[in-house]
Amino acid sequence: MSGIVVITTKGGAKRYFANTLQKETGAVKLAILQFPKKKSLFKRISGFYKKVGFTNIIQEVYSFLSVKFSARKKHALSLVSLRSKEVGQEGGYLMETLETCDINEDWIYERVREINPDVVVIYGGHILKTRLLELAPHAFNIHFGFAPYYRGVNGIENAILNEDLEHVGVTIHYAVSKVDAGEIIKVITADHRLPPEQFFQSLNDRAIHEYMNVIKRVLDKEQLESKPQDISLGKNYVMRDWTYKKQNIIADKIIKWQNKK
Repeated sequence: MSGIVVITTKGGAKRYFANTLQKETGAVKLAILQFPKKKSLFKRISGFYKKVGFTNIIQEVYSFLSVKFSARKKHALSLVSLRSKEVGQEGGYLMETLETCDINEDWIYERVREINPDVVVIYGGHILKTRLLELAPHAFNIHFGFAPYYRGVNGIENAILNEDLEHVGVTIHYAVSKVDAGEIIKVITADHRLPPEQFFQSLNDRAIHEYMNVIKRVLDKEQLESKPQDISLGKNYVMRDWTYKKQNIIADKIIKWQNKK
């Protein structure tokens, strides 16, 4: 067995995931940590203008300030990623790590090819090119959205925006070189009749537990059942559509949800 390569992003929760997977399997050989490319202030302002257009700038600034100066709204938005306290989240990694702003660089490909992994495990970050995915017999991704209905960025938030709580979920699927389009292994949901704090904590805790379980089953040579996606049932959400106005609306919806309980 050649082991596991984890491809993820920086952060305590992702480090906890990689380290826990290593503790439970002893098979993680490498963790590749992606970080965004730095943009100049001019490019950030220009990108913001292109995203919202001149007529929406005032609304966007209002929405930004509305969230920034409201502790209640910031707390409501933070609930989406709520999970149980992860003991041992602090500290370093238990395996070799590499850092890159481009997961598809040649030197990343060559290092993964040297390892010749049994499993590539993806948890956040950019789309991998086919050549990298093909280096392992198994490549999995965890998507925080209910596929195929909410693919791409902020799947959970967009379901809330659409008041589609029945399709708030997390999808474990085979990784392909298209956005969240691989065959589905499991969709994790929770009881949306619960208060949002309990709902999101349950959803996120169970999702990570199930993801690790899928990986361990593959290492044990177990055959996994999966089903193709009908992507016509949903939408691929992109970052350019993610605005401060939407964040403000979602915060208000989560607060309303809290007040119902």
